[in-house]
Amino acid sequence: MIASRQPDDWRALQHDVAQIFDECGFAVDIEKPVTLARGQATVDVYAEENIRGRTYRIFCECKRWKSSIPQSVIHGFRTVVADGGANVGYVITSSAFQTGAFAAADLTNIRLVSWAEFQEDFEKTWIDNHLRQYVTDRLDSLLSYVEPILPRAFDDLDDDGKRNYIAVRDRYFDLGALVMLFTTHVTGFFPEIPDLPLRSRFKPSSEFTVMPTELLDATAYRDFLDVLIPLGERAIAELRVAIGRTEETPSSPNGT
Repeated sequence: MIASRQPDDWRALQHDVAQIFDECGFAVDIEKPVTLARGQATVDVYAEENIRGRTYRIFCECKRWKSSIPQSVIHGFRTVVADGGANVGYVITSSAFQTGAFAAADLTNIRLVSWAEFQEDFEKTWIDNHLRQYVTDRLDSLLSYVEPILPRAFDDLDDDGKRNYIAVRDRYFDLGALVMLFTTHVTGFFPEIPDLPLRSRFKPSSEFTVMPTELLDATAYRDFLDVLIPLGERAIAELRVAIGRTEETPSSPNGT
């Protein structure tokens, strides 16, 4: 799952749906007017991507209702999707659908989904287009600090400095190994990132390892990132200080 948080209202649902499309690489509009065969309609979330010169359009209707969605909503949305030239239409709800709604969508290009089901449809694209690159962009330098070969600057430290650097490095060694699995560097070797939660599959190597409970027990990737990124950036900052580099954008720890 991308996000565990349930949107508070229909506007929040629109925003969260649009955010996922945006992070997947789509061009996105919220409450976009579209021209139909007869008149206009407003689409809650409009997403468009261009693949090798071919345009693919998705219309979304976001319903944060307490009651089940009736078939009349589906009939109306079918017209908008067909006349507006969309390739597929999603009706995303926080509640449920009446039986007639499923019948109305049967054998059409309309998908009736919950918030969780919508995320499932786009999770792999979101991971490939957003999560891997985001972790790489923010935490790539951590990998250089925790790799087996010590940085060249290590030789310039006195004995106390060397002991301190090794201690800091050991605290974050497991974190670096975990971060690597979520970067673009290993896509060819590990096409799938680890499933969440990590606790049953990722065992810290020592009692001194920094690996918060919130990180190991996260069940959604956005929640996982909310812990991983600040923790990784803190680790980078501590390692820079330990090796004697405190500038904002240091050279590679190995001196390159």
